[in-house]
Amino acid sequence: MYVFVKLWYNSTDSNIYIYYKEPINNAWSRKKINSHPIRYLYGLDGLRALAVISIIIYHLNPKWLSGGFLGVDTFFIISGYLITSILLHEYNHTGSIDLIQFWKKRIKRLLPAVLFLISVVLIYTLIFEPNIIKNVKQDALAALFYVSNWWYIFHDVSYFDSFKIMPLKHLWSLAIEEQFYIVWPPLLLLLIRIKKLKKHFLLIIFICSIISVLAMIFIAHPNADNSRVYFGTDTRLQTLLLGVLLAYIWPPFRLKDKIKLPLKITIESFGLVSIGLLIIFIMTVSSNDNWFYFGGIYFISLCTLPAIASVVHPSTLLSKILGNRIFLWIGQRSYSLYLWHYPVITFTNRHFVQGHIPFYIIIVEIILTLILAECSYRYVEVPFRKEGLKYFIPNKYALKKMILRSCTALILISCSIITLFGHYDYLQHENKKEVKTAYTVSGNNASHKSVILPVPKIDINKPHTTNKNIHKDPPLFIGDSVMVDIGEELHKDYPDSIIDGKVGRNLYDAIPLVQDKYSDFKQKNQQVVLELGTNGDFSYEDLNNLISLFGDSKVYVVNTNVPRDWKKSVNEKLSKVANTHKNVQLIDWNCRAEGNTDYFAYDGIHLERKGVQALVSEINKHLK
Repeated sequence: MYVFVKLWYNSTDSNIYIYYKEPINNAWSRKKINSHPIRYLYGLDGLRALAVISIIIYHLNPKWLSGGFLGVDTFFIISGYLITSILLHEYNHTGSIDLIQFWKKRIKRLLPAVLFLISVVLIYTLIFEPNIIKNVKQDALAALFYVSNWWYIFHDVSYFDSFKIMPLKHLWSLAIEEQFYIVWPPLLLLLIRIKKLKKHFLLIIFICSIISVLAMIFIAHPNADNSRVYFGTDTRLQTLLLGVLLAYIWPPFRLKDKIKLPLKITIESFGLVSIGLLIIFIMTVSSNDNWFYFGGIYFISLCTLPAIASVVHPSTLLSKILGNRIFLWIGQRSYSLYLWHYPVITFTNRHFVQGHIPFYIIIVEIILTLILAECSYRYVEVPFRKEGLKYFIPNKYALKKMILRSCTALILISCSIITLFGHYDYLQHENKKEVKTAYTVSGNNASHKSVILPVPKIDINKPHTTNKNIHKDPPLFIGDSVMVDIGEELHKDYPDSIIDGKVGRNLYDAIPLVQDKYSDFKQKNQQVVLELGTNGDFSYEDLNNLISLFGDSKVYVVNTNVPRDWKKSVNEKLSKVANTHKNVQLIDWNCRAEGNTDYFAYDGIHLERKGVQALVSEINKHLK
């Protein structure tokens, strides 16, 4: 006869046990009872592999896969789905959720690998890039507390800017996931324990996801750098919550192995269409697309849900295809691959011009990423996940290995702590040179000062037109950060010109600027140079509107040479407007700059001295 004490769910082996006392010897014992163990979802590893591959390709070169950053959203949906499924499974079999045990498992799963990464990055920076050690240290502190995304928001960091060396910038997404892991489990427990809330569970989660979408729509701005909504936990919660909804509707550990053929075909078909749509989005979506920030993320995430539903089903062919050995290997290491690829690419590309990275360097970056990810997975992730701190307990059968790993950990931790406390901050010399964010001049004395050109001599034996003085106003130059780069050089050649350049300026910003300050530039004897397109795409309608503001003036449009996915679209529109309007002429900077890496700074956008001279020379060919 057994005296029942209590049920206990062991999240380590996913089984349920009865703890009891035996009346004869009064000894405590336990007995496993029937349960539904958590099945390994091989298909999800395939989706993870697809996501991490797209992210790596995007960071290698955004022009190769313009929507590769969507892999992050796929990770978010999978995280919301998988975590909620595990928690609901535990609650359904035990009547509760062991929050402490859940958080312990998350710490063991995520923290050791990221600590290893941060330590290595800090030490590498200290040795090879000491001029940025203070900045990297600050990013590392934010990453340690999983607040990187808000750190970058408060410091106005752009996700899409490659000019600054920020090897830990990619940890913003881990910060959002960890914030979700901390807050969501107790909220989930509250929702499913209170009957009234449980009854409306789906409606509550759906409304919260819509609120997140509306927050993004409200904060985002058309044709602008929307890094604020891209980084924000509030605005990115929508994708995680869609994963939660799917977990409640489609619990993976309760799906049957054998289902009727029509249902199987239906699930398979929806999954294949969903995967196809996701691949199309990854190949075509651009970070510069306005619709992406105005409901686009939500729509793409909705389209991804059937793919997840299909790959987690044990009977589908899609789950077996995506669960192949290669994708399984990549998917299991997707966390380590994500952690290591960005620092490798950032530090290596530092020595080359963006958009002009030699192919052999890209191969080296991929190999380095694979090696570091495998080391992290094999010697950090898996051991800590299985053993925790027992990994450092002496073992007479592996004493040498224990000593080696302990010494390595001690060196990494001690060096990191010293660096994090600011001991080496002095190595970063602040750039005392003033960084120009704008360049504006209005001639030597006054704006719009006319220049009267000498009257040419007339041969009375040749037919001629009426003798008139030829008046030509000084040219007007309007542009973005590239115009700021060339401003001083332009001013030397055109001392009476009006030059208005500003960092971050988009074409749509120039329309109100012209209406407010330069509305009198409409005459045939006036020249206008527009250098816009560095910071993003624009509509052909806006371009036409801007051109029309200058009336009969001769307008020169400078096309762009940037390592961004909008380059082709921008240059096509500028070429089209030059062919359409008689008073518009194209200055083909893209053709002049192609292949001349010595023209550009590290980011492949801003100009070095040779680039400044080359662009001014190209402008002079047309104006003079």
